[in-house]
Amino acid sequence: MSAIFSRRGRVRLVSYALALLVACAGAAVYQYREARQLERAVRNSYLHAFSEATASLDRMSAALQKGVYVTTAPMLCSLCSEVFAQAMTAQMAIGQLPLAHAELEQTAAFAAQVGDWAQALSRAAARDSAAVEREHETWKSLAAAAETLSGRLDELELSLVDGSDAIAGVAEAERRLSDAVGDLPGEEGPEGFQAIEAEFPELPTLIYDGPFSQHLEGREPALLAGAEELSEAEAWEIAARLMERDDVTLSGRSDGEIPSYTFSCQTETGTAWLELTRQGGEVLSFLCQPSGLAMELTEEEGVAAARGLLRRLGLEGLEETYYTEQGGVLTVNFCAVQDGVRCYADLVKVGISLADGSPVSYEGRGYLSNHRVRTLSAPSFGREEAVSRLSDELEAESAALALIPTAGGDEVLCWELSCRTEEGQRVLVYHNAATGAEERILLLLEDGHGTLAF
Repeated sequence: MSAIFSRRGRVRLVSYALALLVACAGAAVYQYREARQLERAVRNSYLHAFSEATASLDRMSAALQKGVYVTTAPMLCSLCSEVFAQAMTAQMAIGQLPLAHAELEQTAAFAAQVGDWAQALSRAAARDSAAVEREHETWKSLAAAAETLSGRLDELELSLVDGSDAIAGVAEAERRLSDAVGDLPGEEGPEGFQAIEAEFPELPTLIYDGPFSQHLEGREPALLAGAEELSEAEAWEIAARLMERDDVTLSGRSDGEIPSYTFSCQTETGTAWLELTRQGGEVLSFLCQPSGLAMELTEEEGVAAARGLLRRLGLEGLEETYYTEQGGVLTVNFCAVQDGVRCYADLVKVGISLADGSPVSYEGRGYLSNHRVRTLSAPSFGREEAVSRLSDELEAESAALALIPTAGGDEVLCWELSCRTEEGQRVLVYHNAATGAEERILLLLEDGHGTLAF
């Protein structure tokens, strides 16, 4: 009897032990998963902070580069405010990163010192306009230092994104970034920069999206004022004619800033979408999948095809400004021209397949919102005088009148001066055609695919 009990006891003991082992294993797996989820959440927060820091340093670098070409105190103060704001944002983002490393602190110190310098210079320029010329060399040295830092951080971002570096390889990344990037005036320069991982590197604004496109939202559509609202049947007739198909389907209605109907149909490459304004039946947007075939057309032929689409839509008086090519699609930026003056708020973007010249995309929201006949005053500040006020670092290649939006939602007539530096960098400078004040400076980056502006 005792032997049987002993055997049963042993079996139960083994069973209990196995059950306890399974329970412990399950708890361990659960805790492991919880730990991995927490690790991912923490890592994502670090990645977001690093992305913010890198983007802010990029924007600070761009503002410093623009400062090299500034010639007036108001523009200098404006750029100083931008430098200070981006420096503060970079410092806050860096403060959220792990590894309170000496090089990481030096990066934050670099941003802090540049921000303090910009704030002090802004106050000085408000009292003494001679500060513009006096600080010219300082702008150049800071711009060079920030550009080097920004470029190396961008290189690290790319290596982290493509997997050739990881968060575990920070020490090696810091070694690659440890070259000096320049000294602050009168200060010890930072000798190295610590970076972690980044996933969504911020690119400069695509100029075909329009350097003034942020001013296009929130306006009543000027071109649609007084137009009658179309019924669904009337809108369908327009959509069928434009898409040259009779299998067009009404897919939805939008009650947004510009109320619209959305139509769709199936094409050889996928679904095509057309958005028409409910008021007036104007084309708001169009999108379809490109064929993916090899490019047969030149960029000039693509621009000509984009002009042809505008003529088909009845849009006259538009002039192409810049374009970019990506994935076999040429996206061309057009703006309205009135009396020889470019009206940048009246923006139209057309995407053309370079395989066959067919339209791939269209965006007319800016044009519908802003296009109207303006009352334009003759410039009291002349072209030659505008050119004469350029920085000695720039040489004007062309000058034309342009109407650009302001931060307050108005528009200002300017001389748009297209310039180059000795190194070949293209720069756009805008001088108020009434007062001569510098209104805007844009840096252009050109490559084989088009033009970027920042």
